[in-house]
Amino acid sequence: MVERIRCASLVLSVLSVGFLVSGILLLTFSDVIIKKAVKKESQLKQGTVVYKLWRDSPVPYYISIYIFDLINEVDFLNGAKPQLIERGPFVYKEQRTKTDIKFYPNGTISYRELRNYTFDRSKSSDDETYNITTVNVVYMTLVNYLLTQNVLSPVRSLIGLLLSTVEKPIMKRTVKEYLWGYRDPILGMLKDKFPSLVTNDQVSVFASAVDEAQYETYLINSGVGFDANHTERIRDLGRIERFNFSTSLSIWSNQYANMINGTDSTIWHPDVSKDELIYSFMNDICRSVHLRFNQTRQNIFNIDIYRFALPDDIFANSSDNEGFCTNISTSDKIKPLKCLPSGLFSLTPCLHLSGSAVSIPLPIIGSNPHFLATDQTVQDAIIGLKPDDTRHRSYMEIEPITGIVMNGSRRMQFNINVVNDSKIGAIARIQPVVYPMIWVNEHAEIDQPNANMFHKKVAVPLAVLAVLKYSFFTMGVTLLLTVIGLVIYSQYKKNRALVLVVDEPATAAVVDDERTPLLQ
Repeated sequence: MVERIRCASLVLSVLSVGFLVSGILLLTFSDVIIKKAVKKESQLKQGTVVYKLWRDSPVPYYISIYIFDLINEVDFLNGAKPQLIERGPFVYKEQRTKTDIKFYPNGTISYRELRNYTFDRSKSSDDETYNITTVNVVYMTLVNYLLTQNVLSPVRSLIGLLLSTVEKPIMKRTVKEYLWGYRDPILGMLKDKFPSLVTNDQVSVFASAVDEAQYETYLINSGVGFDANHTERIRDLGRIERFNFSTSLSIWSNQYANMINGTDSTIWHPDVSKDELIYSFMNDICRSVHLRFNQTRQNIFNIDIYRFALPDDIFANSSDNEGFCTNISTSDKIKPLKCLPSGLFSLTPCLHLSGSAVSIPLPIIGSNPHFLATDQTVQDAIIGLKPDDTRHRSYMEIEPITGIVMNGSRRMQFNINVVNDSKIGAIARIQPVVYPMIWVNEHAEIDQPNANMFHKKVAVPLAVLAVLKYSFFTMGVTLLLTVIGLVIYSQYKKNRALVLVVDEPATAAVVDDERTPLLQ
C-alpha cells in the first residue's frame, strides 16, 4: 500500500511541477507572447490582418450631412438674427479605394485614396430634391474679398450694382445642387466674358473637396522594423510622414500649426494607453487635432474598447492655437493677426474659390456642430442651434490590445463669414455673423461579420490563453497539495505500522507470565 502511494506521489510530483512551470511561464510571458503576435499582424505589409483591413476596409463608411435652412430671409437681411432649422440627415455611403500603393525600403508606404458617394434614401430624412434657403456662397465670398483687399468705396458700389443684376445674397437650391454642384450666375457671366480669368462656373459646398482629395498623396509609416535609434517602428504605425510630398504645411502662421501629426484616423498602433493622445491629420481642414481618453466601455458586440473624444479646448482661443490666427488682409501682411473666438478656426488659408485664375480665399470658418464648446456670444447670434455633446462631439473607439479602430465619428461644421457693406445695398443692413451652412458626420462602425472575425482571431485565442495559464497554475498547485497530502498520509501509515511491530512482543510476554504457576 505504501509503495503504491509512493509511486503515485512520484508521478503526481512530476505532473505538478510540469503544470506549475507551465503556469508560471504563461503568467510571466503570456503578455509578451500576445504583444509579439499582435505586433506581427499589425504591421502594414502584405499578408498581415491589419494590412488587409487598411487596403480594403470591410467596414462600411457613411457620411451624414445636415443643412441649415434659413426661415427668416427678409428679417435677416434687415438686421435680425438668422433663424435656422436643421434639415437632414442626407446620408451617403462612402466607398474608399486606395490606389498607387508603393512600398519603400525605409519602411514607408505611399498611396492615394479615391472616394465615391452614393445617396442612401433609406437612411436619409428626405430626397436630394428637397429645397433649402441659405447664404449665397459666391456672393458673400466676393464681398469678403473686396473688403480684405481694401477696394475703394466707389468701386465696391459699382460692383454691388453689377452683382444685383445677376445674383442675390440669399439663394434657394436643392440639396443635390447645394452639395454636389450648380452653375453660379456670377461665375457663369464672368466665364462667358473672361474665359481666361474664370474657367469653371460650377459651385458646390462638398463635391469640390471630394474632387481635390483624389489628387492628394500620403506617405505613411508601415510600422515594420526599427528606426535609426533601434526603436520598434510599430508605435508609429500609420503615422503620416508626408502629405503631398511635404513633411509640413505652409499655410499657417507658425511652425507648430503647420505640423502634420498622427494618422488619418482610420488606423492606430497596438497596445494603446489611456494616457496617450490620439493625433489625427484632417486634410479637409488642413490641420491636425488630437483626442483624449474619455472612458472604457463595451460595445454592442461585447468587445472592450477605449473611447477617445475631441476635447473642448481643441479650437480654443489660446496660445496653443495662435498659429491658426490669420491676417484679415491679403494685401497688407504687416497687419496683426486676427484670432477668432474660442471654438472657431478660419479655413481661409485652406480653401479657395475653384476655377478662378485669381486666388480668392473662401471665407469659411470651421467649428464643432451647433457651435458645441464655442464662445457663448457666437451661439447667441443664431436662433435654432442646440449643441449636444453626444450628437456633436467627434470621437474614436479603439480596441486597446490590437489598436483596431472599432467605431468612430468625425464631426465638423462649416460656416461662412457673413459681413455687411454700406456701399452694397442688398447687405447694407445685415448683421455680421458666423453663419452655419452644413455640418458633416463621417461615421464608420464595425459590423457583425467583422466583429465575429475579431472574436475568432483575437478574443477567443486570448481567452483560451488566459484560461490555460490560470488552469495550469491552479492544476499544478492542486497536484502539489495532493502530493503533500499523499506524502503525509504515507508517512502516517508507515509510522503506524512501526508502532504495531514494536508493541506485539510486549503483549506476548504478558501472556506468558499469566500462564506461569504462582508457586514454583
